[in-house]
Amino acid sequence: MVNQKALLFTFAFMSESNKIKAVVIDDSAQARKLLRLMLLELAPEVQVVSEAENAEDGLRIIEKHQPDAIFLDIEMPGKSGLQLAESLIGKNIKGKVVFTTAYNAHALKAFRLSAIDYILKPIQEEQLVEAVEKLKEDKKNRDNEVRLKALSENLQEDRKDVLCIPFQGGYEYLSLDDIEYFEAEGSYVRIVSTNQKPKIVSKNLKYFENALESTPKFLRSHRSFLVNMDHVTSYFKSEGGNLQLKSGQVIPVSRERKQDVQNYLS
Repeated sequence: MVNQKALLFTFAFMSESNKIKAVVIDDSAQARKLLRLMLLELAPEVQVVSEAENAEDGLRIIEKHQPDAIFLDIEMPGKSGLQLAESLIGKNIKGKVVFTTAYNAHALKAFRLSAIDYILKPIQEEQLVEAVEKLKEDKKNRDNEVRLKALSENLQEDRKDVLCIPFQGGYEYLSLDDIEYFEAEGSYVRIVSTNQKPKIVSKNLKYFENALESTPKFLRSHRSFLVNMDHVTSYFKSEGGNLQLKSGQVIPVSRERKQDVQNYLS
């Protein structure tokens, strides 16, 4: 005979384990309410357990609830959302930060390079749904420390930019200056750098092209290659042609990408 109590307990446990526990930190009560209502309608699996209107209270509720997701506004009186995110480093906070922000070119570039998610205000339904889907994927890997450290570095104007990549069950970051090129290998990408062994990453090439879209020196020369043009020494024309790097590596240029390459080099 089926044990109904056991089944109900198992169902309740599974339902609870699928929940994404979240906190919302924003100085606008109206913005917090709108986000909470949008989550309730579009992503009921996200459970908002607490809210705060400033960074100090935000840190307190993060430490108390240890959420899976932290919806964090950037512009707040006193300490900003970016400063709060930096203060999480070293506190063993596993929840993923999702910034809610008005457009800021420098900040958005830092987010992309650091694998930190963001939603532009006013919040659109499609963006919110996409962010929640990423949270579901990321729940298995809650290691946020490396991404926050990368964000801290990328927000500093006088530091070299770094790219945060998923690697061996966690994250690590590479200096953009050291990366020679990205090469697509099926559903994976091989990242070749000057000072270490190539890394195989389970992302497609489009992911890195999007992350680096505000870094002009990275150029798509071919459907399978994204190249750091700072490492190019020569361009040989023939149909599409080839790029030769300082390391001696030769990278193909497709006919479709030839004009882009020539425009960059002119």
